[in-house]
Amino acid sequence: MLIEDISVIETSRCLVEEGKFKAITMASASLTEVLPYLNAVLEKANYYHTAGSLVFKDGDIGFTLQKNKINVTRFANMTQLYECLDWIKDLINETSANRAQIKPDLSARKVLPALVIYKFLPQTNCRQCGQRTCLAFAAKLNKMEAGIDDCPPLARPENAALRTSLFDQMS
Repeated sequence: MLIEDISVIETSRCLVEEGKFKAITMASASLTEVLPYLNAVLEKANYYHTAGSLVFKDGDIGFTLQKNKINVTRFANMTQLYECLDWIKDLINETSANRAQIKPDLSARKVLPALVIYKFLPQTNCRQCGQRTCLAFAAKLNKMEAGIDDCPPLARPENAALRTSLFDQMS
């Protein structure tokens, strides 16, 4: 068994969807070696070999795996978070145990250009994300140096369609 335990480090409100939450968790072992195998078994995962990260959705819930860190977004409550963590732990352990039968996949499936990402942003240049412009923020999203949750205006009800479209495009 690769992962014995996943500990919740921090939870906060999700900026992408009102009433949802996000969490930063730590796995008891490194995930680095299993990421290419998970990329092979998950249909719509985005694997970034050079960054050592894997991003995917299960329903509406988003996951980002990196080294021994697992970020979970858009969950409704702590019960759902722990169910997600049990599920991801089982998936990681099962994939790790079956590595001999799985061809690792080092390819990234989808990288949106910054200009395409920009079209899904509110385009207010409000700087709430820490960037001078929405285009600069789009470039950070493109490079996986920022997350959708880092744009507070996307959490507003009037931007729900943009938020959903961007999340779907990037997942």
